[in-house]
Amino acid sequence: MKIVYAPKARADLQTCVRFIARENPMAATHLAEHVFALVDRLGAGEFDGPEQRLYNGQMVRSWPVPPLRVYYQRLANELRVLRIYHHARRPITR
Repeated sequence: MKIVYAPKARADLQTCVRFIARENPMAATHLAEHVFALVDRLGAGEFDGPEQRLYNGQMVRSWPVPPLRVYYQRLANELRVLRIYHHARRPITR
Protein backbone atom coordinates (compact mmCIF):
# COMPACT_ATOMS: atom_id res chain seq x y z
CA MET A 1 0.00 0.00 0.00
CA LYS A 2 1.26 3.45 -0.88
CA ILE A 3 1.69 5.86 2.07
CA VAL A 4 1.15 9.58 1.44
CA TYR A 5 1.89 12.26 4.03
CA ALA A 6 -0.12 15.47 3.72
CA PRO A 7 1.94 18.68 4.02
CA LYS A 8 0.25 19.45 7.37
CA ALA A 9 1.20 16.03 8.74
CA ARG A 10 4.83 16.56 7.74
CA ALA A 11 4.84 20.03 9.29
CA ASP A 12 3.20 18.72 12.49
CA LEU A 13 5.84 16.03 12.97
CA GLN A 14 8.70 18.32 12.05
CA THR A 15 7.57 20.97 14.55
CA CYS A 16 7.21 18.45 17.38
CA VAL A 17 10.53 16.73 16.67
CA ARG A 18 12.38 20.06 16.50
CA PHE A 19 10.84 21.17 19.80
CA ILE A 20 11.82 17.96 21.60
CA ALA A 21 15.28 17.91 20.00
CA ARG A 22 16.17 21.19 21.71
CA GLU A 23 16.21 19.39 25.05
CA ASN A 24 16.67 15.76 24.07
CA PRO A 25 17.78 14.91 20.51
CA MET A 26 17.69 11.17 21.17
CA ALA A 27 14.06 11.31 22.38
CA ALA A 28 13.12 13.32 19.28
CA THR A 29 14.72 10.70 17.03
CA HIS A 30 12.95 7.87 18.86
CA LEU A 31 9.58 9.62 18.59
CA ALA A 32 9.99 10.11 14.83
CA GLU A 33 11.00 6.46 14.44
CA HIS A 34 7.93 5.34 16.42
CA VAL A 35 5.63 7.47 14.25
CA PHE A 36 7.10 6.09 11.01
CA ALA A 37 6.92 2.51 12.33
CA LEU A 38 3.27 2.98 13.31
CA VAL A 39 2.39 4.41 9.90
CA ASP A 40 4.12 1.47 8.21
CA ARG A 41 2.05 -0.93 10.33
CA LEU A 42 -1.14 0.99 9.51
CA GLY A 43 -0.21 0.83 5.83
CA ALA A 44 0.26 -2.92 6.12
CA GLY A 45 -3.29 -3.18 7.51
CA GLU A 46 -2.20 -4.68 10.84
CA PHE A 47 -4.88 -2.70 12.68
CA ASP A 48 -7.21 0.30 12.41
CA GLY A 49 -7.96 3.07 14.85
CA PRO A 50 -11.41 4.37 15.73
CA GLU A 51 -13.26 6.46 13.18
CA GLN A 52 -13.73 10.15 14.03
CA ARG A 53 -14.92 13.32 12.33
CA LEU A 54 -12.56 16.29 12.11
CA TYR A 55 -13.95 19.78 12.66
CA ASN A 56 -13.64 20.32 8.89
CA GLY A 57 -16.06 17.41 8.36
CA GLN A 58 -13.57 14.80 7.10
CA MET A 59 -13.99 11.26 8.40
CA VAL A 60 -10.66 9.88 9.59
CA ARG A 61 -9.19 7.18 11.77
CA SER A 62 -6.56 7.82 14.42
CA TRP A 63 -3.98 6.03 16.50
CA PRO A 64 -1.87 7.33 19.41
CA VAL A 65 1.91 7.57 19.52
CA PRO A 66 2.21 9.52 22.78
CA PRO A 67 2.41 12.46 22.97
CA LEU A 68 1.06 12.49 19.39
CA ARG A 69 -1.94 11.10 17.56
CA VAL A 70 -1.79 10.11 13.89
CA TYR A 71 -4.92 10.95 11.87
CA TYR A 72 -5.28 9.06 8.60
CA GLN A 73 -7.59 7.77 5.89
CA ARG A 74 -7.32 4.34 4.32
CA LEU A 75 -8.24 4.26 0.63
CA ALA A 76 -8.21 1.33 -1.80
CA ASN A 77 -4.44 1.39 -2.44
CA GLU A 78 -3.30 4.30 -0.32
CA LEU A 79 -2.92 5.34 3.30
CA ARG A 80 -3.16 9.11 3.64
CA VAL A 81 -1.63 10.55 6.79
CA LEU A 82 -3.51 13.83 7.27
CA ARG A 83 -2.23 15.11 10.63
CA ILE A 84 0.25 14.09 13.31
CA TYR A 85 -1.16 16.11 16.15
CA HIS A 86 0.10 16.70 19.70
CA HIS A 87 -2.33 15.66 22.46
CA ALA A 88 -1.79 18.91 24.38
CA ARG A 89 -3.12 21.06 21.53
CA ARG A 90 -6.74 22.03 21.01
CA PRO A 91 -8.71 18.98 19.72
CA ILE A 92 -9.28 18.73 15.98
CA THR A 93 -12.11 16.19 16.24
CA ARG A 94 -15.72 16.57 17.27
